[in-house]
Amino acid sequence: MGAHESNVVKVGRYRDASQAYAEAVREAQHEHGHSGYNGTISTSHGFRMITDHPRYGTKKFWKFYEDKLYDTKFAKWNCIEFKGTVLKKVKEEEGYKGKRNIKAFYFWGLAASWVKYIIVIIVIKNIWNMKN
Repeated sequence: MGAHESNVVKVGRYRDASQAYAEAVREAQHEHGHSGYNGTISTSHGFRMITDHPRYGTKKFWKFYEDKLYDTKFAKWNCIEFKGTVLKKVKEEEGYKGKRNIKAFYFWGLAASWVKYIIVIIVIKNIWNMKN
C-alpha cells in the first residue's frame, strides 16, 4: 500500500472544524467507498487543528504545508481555518458571498491508497517485459 497527498476545502455553516471534517469524511466514503485505502480524507484518523501558521497561499505557507504533510501518513490530517480576506475569497468562490456565519476549513494530509502500489507494479512489469 502507499499514500498520496490530498486536501479538502469545506465551506459552510459549520459549528467547528469537527463538523466540517465529519462531512468531508462522509462525502469521501459516499464517493469512493468505505475502504481503508480509498485515497481520501476518510483514511485519516481525525485531524489536528493548527492555529499558528503563515497566511494561506504565500510561499511561507506552502513551505509550512510541506513540512507538516509527512507527519500525517496514516495519522491525523492537518487543518487550518480560513479567516479574513482568504475566507472572503473562498466564500465568493463557493457561492456564499454576503452570507453570514460561514466558516471555511482546509484539511491536508497523506491518504492511504493502493493506487501508487498498483502503478509501481505496472511500471515494473512493463520494464521487465521490455527487457525480456
